[in-house]
Amino acid sequence: MNRLSQIVPLQHDSIVSPYPAAGWRAAFADLGRKGFTGVEIAVTYPERIDVPALCRAAAENHLAVTTISTGQSYWEEGISLTAPDPAVRARAAAIVRGHVDLSARIGRPPVTIGLLRGQPEDGAAALELLAQELLPLAAYAAGRGVVLQVEPIRRVETTLLNSTAETLAFLHRLGDPANVGVLFDTFNSSLEDGDVAAAARLAAGRITNLHVVDSDCTLPGCGTLDLPAVLAAALEAGYAGAFTLETLNLPSREYVLEHEAEALHRTVQAARRLRASAATE
Repeated sequence: MNRLSQIVPLQHDSIVSPYPAAGWRAAFADLGRKGFTGVEIAVTYPERIDVPALCRAAAENHLAVTTISTGQSYWEEGISLTAPDPAVRARAAAIVRGHVDLSARIGRPPVTIGLLRGQPEDGAAALELLAQELLPLAAYAAGRGVVLQVEPIRRVETTLLNSTAETLAFLHRLGDPANVGVLFDTFNSSLEDGDVAAAARLAAGRITNLHVVDSDCTLPGCGTLDLPAVLAAALEAGYAGAFTLETLNLPSREYVLEHEAEALHRTVQAARRLRASAATE
């Protein structure tokens, strides 16, 4: 059964979560009360996480950690896996290994490689650097039973791996490691792929996490994307991972808090009905 998840930052506030980092324990409790079954955690410095407290809060609220987001490490330190300076790349790789170690201690949720890949100007050279850095990180993660997932991100945020097809081609260049997948974000896909459902089918079997976001980076149902059709396409391909909200606090933080659970549940249920209907035709 796919877990229903929301992002909660643990150390620094995030624009894609309605919950403040300082109140992460209260956020876990709120998610549990609302019927969420998963939580994606945004972690800047994995070595500073109180693992027993994190595991205890998740268990008490019947939540599984569905993903570890690493992008805040990029924003806080300006480090990336494609930085020209080898020392900066080494620091970024060390941060990722820390996230992998954290994952291994809390149930082995996938670790995202998103903006930590940087915003380089020379895309071709940067892709080579990214491949050089990711291969040993993938091996390190495999040794701990952890999955890395690369997120295609729209070009206004990064110059690297914007579309689903580009990301899949990059994974093929790496040799298609079994423990490296794709974090599929419906908002990014709508901007870079066009046909979001077709992109989800293209990535069939490689999607390890799925962000459910409408066309204007709002809750499902607030924009124009046919999200039930996208999720149904993923389910048809056998996707069993989490469906996770990653939206801006629009029209307000209070609105998101009031409607997040209902919006995600409604969308997933509609997708399951579409999937069931297609299976009987």
